[in-house]
Amino acid sequence: MKLRFKNIICTCIALAGVASTQAQVLEHERLLSFEESQIPSFITTKGARIKLSEERFKDGKQSLMWEFKPNATLDIKKELNFEPKDASGVDTYLSTFTLWVYNTTPIDDSIEFQFLKDGKKCSSFPMNMNYTGWRAIYASYERDMNGHPEEGMNEIKIQAPDARGKVYLDLLITAAKADHRHHTPDIHLPFLNKGITNHWLIMLANSRIAPDVELYPTANENLTKDYQEIATIDGRLKELISSKTTVNDKKIAALRKEYNSYDITYKDGVVTGKSLFFARWAESFERLQEGWYKNLYVKTGQEYQKYFNLMFKLANNYQNTTNKEYQKELGDMFLNMYRHATDQGIAYGSGLGNATHYGYSFRTMFTSYYLMKELLAEHGLLEDASKTLQWYAQTNETFIRPEKDGIDMDSFNTLSMGRICSVLIMNDSPEKVQYLKAFARWIDTGCKPSPGLDGAFKVDGGAFHHRNNYPAYAVGGLNGATNMLYLLSNTSFAVSELGHATLKNVLLTMRFYCNKTYFPLAMSGRHPDGKGEIIPLHYARMALAGTPDKRAKVDADMAAAYLRLVSSNTSEEKPEYMPKSSPSEVKAFTKIFSDNNIVAEPNPSGNIALGYGCVSAHRRDNWVAVARGHSRYLWAAEHYLGANLYGRYLAHGSLQLLTANENEEVTPETSGWLQLGFDWGRIPGATALHLPVEQLKANVLNVDVFSGFEEMLYSDEAFAGGLSHNKQDGLFAMKLHEHDKYNGGLRANKSYHFFGNKIICLGSDIVNDVDSYNTETTIFQTTGATEAFTNYWNNYQEHPTFWIDQLGTGYFVPERAENKLTFEKNFPQQSRLQNTGEVSEGNWTNLVINHGKAPKGAGYEYVMLPQTDVTTKNVAKVAQSYTVLQKDSKAHIVKDNQSNTTSFALFEVPTTLPSKIVKAVDASCLMMLTEAKKEIDLTVTNPDLALYQGESDELFDENGKRVERSIYSRPWIGNASQTMPVQVTLNGKWMVENNDGFVKVNVKKNTTIIEFQSKDGASINVKLRLIN
Repeated sequence: MKLRFKNIICTCIALAGVASTQAQVLEHERLLSFEESQIPSFITTKGARIKLSEERFKDGKQSLMWEFKPNATLDIKKELNFEPKDASGVDTYLSTFTLWVYNTTPIDDSIEFQFLKDGKKCSSFPMNMNYTGWRAIYASYERDMNGHPEEGMNEIKIQAPDARGKVYLDLLITAAKADHRHHTPDIHLPFLNKGITNHWLIMLANSRIAPDVELYPTANENLTKDYQEIATIDGRLKELISSKTTVNDKKIAALRKEYNSYDITYKDGVVTGKSLFFARWAESFERLQEGWYKNLYVKTGQEYQKYFNLMFKLANNYQNTTNKEYQKELGDMFLNMYRHATDQGIAYGSGLGNATHYGYSFRTMFTSYYLMKELLAEHGLLEDASKTLQWYAQTNETFIRPEKDGIDMDSFNTLSMGRICSVLIMNDSPEKVQYLKAFARWIDTGCKPSPGLDGAFKVDGGAFHHRNNYPAYAVGGLNGATNMLYLLSNTSFAVSELGHATLKNVLLTMRFYCNKTYFPLAMSGRHPDGKGEIIPLHYARMALAGTPDKRAKVDADMAAAYLRLVSSNTSEEKPEYMPKSSPSEVKAFTKIFSDNNIVAEPNPSGNIALGYGCVSAHRRDNWVAVARGHSRYLWAAEHYLGANLYGRYLAHGSLQLLTANENEEVTPETSGWLQLGFDWGRIPGATALHLPVEQLKANVLNVDVFSGFEEMLYSDEAFAGGLSHNKQDGLFAMKLHEHDKYNGGLRANKSYHFFGNKIICLGSDIVNDVDSYNTETTIFQTTGATEAFTNYWNNYQEHPTFWIDQLGTGYFVPERAENKLTFEKNFPQQSRLQNTGEVSEGNWTNLVINHGKAPKGAGYEYVMLPQTDVTTKNVAKVAQSYTVLQKDSKAHIVKDNQSNTTSFALFEVPTTLPSKIVKAVDASCLMMLTEAKKEIDLTVTNPDLALYQGESDELFDENGKRVERSIYSRPWIGNASQTMPVQVTLNGKWMVENNDGFVKVNVKKNTTIIEFQSKDGASINVKLRLIN
């Protein structure tokens, strides 16, 4: 069928008393918007009155008014176009009936919707009518309704209750396929999506949760202290969410103009205005509308986020003026917007039909209602507003006694502020204390280290979302977590020492692997655009919350980190998600910390390994090198439709250097990276098939009922991760095996050995069965936007073993048969943007090791030397500084001759070892050993997180290829890491000088057996002294 569309006309900005224009969004045979001049002949009623009405409407400018007597019926006789679900399971969408119903008077009864075929009732469902205003119906025929739907159904019969009433019906879609995951149960339609556990969609289930007994105050005398502490928290919250602003005639005029764009009127208790929708309602049109646009209602100016943002501006300006005239106008506008939102369906018990991810749009609803609680109370609206906040914040969920630590990062991001607002908006009472105790327990649980791949924070400093370390999502969650920890600090509601220390460690870890504030490309999730940053404000909030042990009111570590991060000279516009600090706020924080004799920390230095991120980060001076891999537990890259289309190789053992020339702030650009022209097939450090960029585009699918349209591919290898040796040097190694969806024949053993200012990069056993393109390991791919960059490389004198780029990074590539170098100077180089796929162009140089087509047993060796003083004249000293003792399928073993430290990447259990001290190791592991006279320093880890044991849980197709599956379908994702013992046997009798409980020592004859209790991929260090 050919579709016909009306123009999408944004509601005009209306001056007072001037009506706005709201066009019907879509015309389709399945959609009834009641825009005709007369009622269609296929709509009839018995025992009731119907008419087309302009009094109430949700789409266009008319609706169908139905004023009914008891047990009346309304009949719509037309083909419904019901489509049964796909029996193959490939298309998981379900045929869905959608409708908006405006009720003028609450009825303690239900309307029944029946769906018939030639007079026979096939399916039905009831809708509770105990409400006023608009409510949404979003019901799947096959899963949600009673009976059995049939193709060819051709009638809708609406049965009135045994009562009189009047409703308006609009935006009715008889049947359209819609995402099966997002139907949202509420008080009016509690049967929808039975068994749903998605945290966005369980408002109804959470509203029914009762408090557990331990949260009740134990004695009334305690309430006085509780109320005093609540007043302290309340004062902090107001200061946190409101900002100083000047209110004047110009500001009022601008706010009035924006307010008038919603054409709101309120007279005699009746409110009208522009129709509003949560953005996801547009999903109901997805299979009906050619060129469907998911942000349709954002474009038309009818989505709630912008609306609530205006309410917040009104509330904030109201708080910033004592001018009675200003307050009166601001207050009246706010109250009318509150009434209109309530009338549109933002009310207790309303699920909006499809509410997935609503928290992102509702954040300023919570804060604006809270700021205006006195005004709402003055007009008798506070109780309903409080219930509305509790419904959408799902506050009663905090009454659930925690079974394990951690919460979803989205909850910190979008619900934590809403929940505390929903509590503090209440009048003081024992119930309010009860709610705050529950909330504080929920925050504390969320801050503690979570097991497995659960959100939000990890024992190693990882910050989890989408079942992986995900800084880009974490910044939003950390905003909620740090704010809540600060608000509750130094009261009886404060977060525990463990929760506080965990959050502190997460932030300090992030500032270590970021430089100065920017995320490494491979840790940017589905947004590898070089724009992701950590937020200095989080460190200031944590500093003001005091130390985890409560001994200091200002945490000097966090304050010093803040002062270093906030000293950035960059003026680049920050992404919308980043909270902004005003200059006055920065000045205030700086003064507080200065008064406490705290100065900015120096650049962090050392080495860290994140087992829950498959990441190692190595820092010296102002540079950081970050290695990232993937495994059978942690995905390689996240791809969405329109996000990270080409970054398939980001975790193929990549190694990114974030650096800058002297006196420059470190950014991706100063590190030689821009998105324009970047070859996504040559990620620095990665070993991969070098495909044309068009062939790298992710084929994003909806692979199962647990996920949406997304791609997160896994290896079937457990050996991948890092080791940190005394937090100074380190090792990263992985068994690379690409997923069969693309290039399942690619395998490699890769390792990085971090010693001071050099990184030794090894690869072996590289195989690939694709013979149409070369398999490569990229040493560097670098760019610059200035003439100095092109001049540098145009005048560059090549050397057979030593390269140095425009940033002063040296690369020593020893002359080996396997090290077949390809150097390219592409001025320009074309590629595509990661999100849109548009062609982009830039000037780039590339140095790669070419393993050829379909390599068998290829390898490589090179050394990275950031900010080096090495030149072609003294490059021999680099070769002399280390010795590769072994590089094969069993192990990569390197000795740093300068520090007398040996680094072992043992891919398999070794039969022999090139060491006089280490006699045997009984498990594959990572190990570093520093030798001195009669003393050794030994660090060991097993990088296998051991969330499950045995063979990989992959499923295979008829050709023996691994099937693409979502991470959310795996039953083990919430399992805690299991202990993976590693037994190291040393020659000689050794005494452990430090034992933190993770090692067992047994001396037998002239050997010492040390058992390391490896867990969470953590590095375990012991220092030993020879005793014979």
